[in-house]
Amino acid sequence: MQQTTMQSARSSARTIAVALFAGLVVLLLLFPASGVDSDPPVCRSMFFYVVPCGAEVAWAAAAATAGLVGLALWTNHRRNEHGGDKRGEE
Repeated sequence: MQQTTMQSARSSARTIAVALFAGLVVLLLLFPASGVDSDPPVCRSMFFYVVPCGAEVAWAAAAATAGLVGLALWTNHRRNEHGGDKRGEE
């Protein structure tokens, strides 16, 4: 069954939105909100658990998560669009 351009665009926008939301969640969970300048420094998230003090770790993890979620959703969409999984059918 052929998809219309509108259905395909809606699916792509949904994939992008979900991937960005997943990246934002990871960023919020890993971003250091406060820190104590001790040896070694101790930083805490906004939910008060210990996180790495470098903000670049949070940004990198958020970007990687958004990319992986986007790739997984896109791959799943492409597989379903082209007939799905044929295993188990005879």
